[in-house]
Amino acid sequence: MPLIYNTYETSYRLSIWETSEPLEYFENKAHLSPTDTSVYEKMTSISRKKEWIAVRVLLNEVLGFWPQIIYTEAGKPILQNHTRHLSISHSKDMVAILLCTSPYAGIDIERTDRNIEKVSTRFLSSTEISYLEKRDIENSKILYWCAKEAIFKAVNEQNISFSKQILIDEISETRSMSGHFISTNENIDFLLHSMEMNNNFVVWTTESVVK
Repeated sequence: MPLIYNTYETSYRLSIWETSEPLEYFENKAHLSPTDTSVYEKMTSISRKKEWIAVRVLLNEVLGFWPQIIYTEAGKPILQNHTRHLSISHSKDMVAILLCTSPYAGIDIERTDRNIEKVSTRFLSSTEISYLEKRDIENSKILYWCAKEAIFKAVNEQNISFSKQILIDEISETRSMSGHFISTNENIDFLLHSMEMNNNFVVWTTESVVK
C-alpha cells in the first residue's frame, strides 16, 4: 500500500494511500477489536471491506497505534483515542484520512471520469450553475461535488440540501475554493483546498469560521 501523499500542517494532517494490494494484505496487518471484527464480518462486498479496513491500517501507520472509531447518527467518524478530529474518504483505488484541530474536518475523493452530469441540477444552486456557465474549468462539476461532500462530512447534521445549504463560491484559477454551510443552528464559512492526483480529485477543509 504505497503512501502517495502525506502532509502535516499546523492545523491538519492529510494522508493518501493507493490501495493496490489485495484484501488479504490489509487483513494480515489489521488488529481489530471484537466490536470492529463483528462489523467487518457482516460486510459482504469485497470492495467495501477493503476500503473500511484500509482506512484503519492507514491510520495505524500514521498515528503509530490502532484507531478506535465510532460514528454519530449522521455518519460522522469520531476518533476516540486521539484529540484530533477525523474525516475519511475513498475512491476505487485510494483511501484518505484528514486529521484536524478543528471539529469541522471534511475530505472527499472522486474519480475525475465520474459521470455526474445527470445529477448536477440536484446539488448545484442557480448561482453555482451561473459560475460554471461563465468559466470553462475542466471537470468543475466534480470539483463542486467534492467540495460539497467535504463540507457535508465536516458538519454533523442529517438531511442536508446540497443545493440550498452547502454553497461554493466561484473556483479560482488555482482551484482553491471557499464554501458556506447554512442551517437553522449555525452558519459556517469554509476554506477548501483541492488537488488532482492519479485521476482523482481530492478536496478538503482547512479553515472554518462559525457565525
